[in-house]
Amino acid sequence: MAKSNSGFPLTEALVFDIVDYLLVKDGYAFSNEISYHIVDNNPRRYTSREVVGILRNRPMFEHRQSSDRRAGIKWRLDMLTFEKYIAQKGYTQRAESRDFYNRMLELKEHHIIKTKNIINGEGDRNANEVYELLSELWV
Repeated sequence: MAKSNSGFPLTEALVFDIVDYLLVKDGYAFSNEISYHIVDNNPRRYTSREVVGILRNRPMFEHRQSSDRRAGIKWRLDMLTFEKYIAQKGYTQRAESRDFYNRMLELKEHHIIKTKNIINGEGDRNANEVYELLSELWV
């Protein structure tokens, strides 16, 4: 995890740290997990409230519907929105230095392969089961 945050606004550094964590977690994580990870690794830099505030107020982080509430709200990284955000803010070089583009491409490919496997799945799955598996991956 190569960080280059000098001269980088603290809120944008936090966005990049959250994106980095979500990329490791297949694009999804619960708010408590994200917050614990960020605060534990940067105890004097961020608070849990700041992490949740960024999750709620940046367009690349979306609520993910989940009945499992054991660790707060489940969040999803919208990679297309993040790519637009990076370009708009002029942070392309910073994103490249953290290998975000390659890692996002790998995650996109992983999701596409997983989708194909679900659709062409083994066994006798009905439409509801296939739909449920797909919605867990994409919604």
